[in-house]
Amino acid sequence: MTDVVHVATRSDVPAIVFGTRRVSYTEFGARVSVLARRLIDAGVGPDTAVGVAIPRSVELLVAIHAVVAAGGHYVPLDLDAPTDRTRYMLETAGVHLLLVGRDGQMPDVADAVEFLVVDADTDIDLATPPVSDAERRAPLRSEDAAYTLFTSGSTGRPKGVTVSHAAIVNRLEWMRDWYSIKDSDVFVQKTPVTFDVSVWELFLPFAVGRLWWWPSRIGMVIRGIWRIWLLRSGSR
Repeated sequence: MTDVVHVATRSDVPAIVFGTRRVSYTEFGARVSVLARRLIDAGVGPDTAVGVAIPRSVELLVAIHAVVAAGGHYVPLDLDAPTDRTRYMLETAGVHLLLVGRDGQMPDVADAVEFLVVDADTDIDLATPPVSDAERRAPLRSEDAAYTLFTSGSTGRPKGVTVSHAAIVNRLEWMRDWYSIKDSDVFVQKTPVTFDVSVWELFLPFAVGRLWWWPSRIGMVIRGIWRIWLLRSGSR
C-alpha cells in the first residue's frame, strides 16, 4: 500500500484541514516518516500490531499512516470503550505498543502495554525522506497485515478482523476508478477509525493527492458538505 499512498508527493497543496490548522503534504509526509522510524527503532515491523488510542486530530492521522509506513498494522481503539473490552482487544491482537495523543487521554492499560506519545506540533525537518524497505525490519509484502478492527461486541466478545495491504489497495483502486475520483476533489472524513468504512477515507485522499478535511466534530460534516456544494455550484 505504501506504493499507492504517497504522502509527500504533492508539496504544493495542503493535505489536511483540521479546524483552523492546515498541514501541507510536505509536513504530513515528514511527520509520518519521523514517527515511522521511531516505531521501527521500537521493534515495529511487518505484521506487528500497534494500538492507536488518539482522539480526532492531526496526531491520529499521522499515527495511523506511520504504523503502516513502518510495516506494522494499526489497531484503533475507542477511548470511551470499557477498560475490560480494550484489554481484551489488545491481548487478542497481540498489541505491546500503544500510541496516544499529547492531550493525555489514554485507556487504563498501563500495566499491559508501553505508551508512545504522538505530537504533531513539534518542529520537523521538512526534508525528511520517506521510509524505504531497506530501513524496515523486513521487506513489506502485499499479504502483510495493514490493520485489525474489532466488532462492537454487542452480542458477545468483540471479534477481530485483520486485513492485508493487497485488500486495501484493491478497494482504493476500485473506488478511485468507479467514482472517477481525481485530484480536484475534496474528501470529508466522517467515520470513526474503529469502523472499516473509515479505511478508504484515511488512505484514498493520499492516493490521489488531494485535500482531506477532517471536522473536529461529526456534527460539522453536514454543514461542511453543504458549504462544499455551494462552492461547487457557484452559489454564495
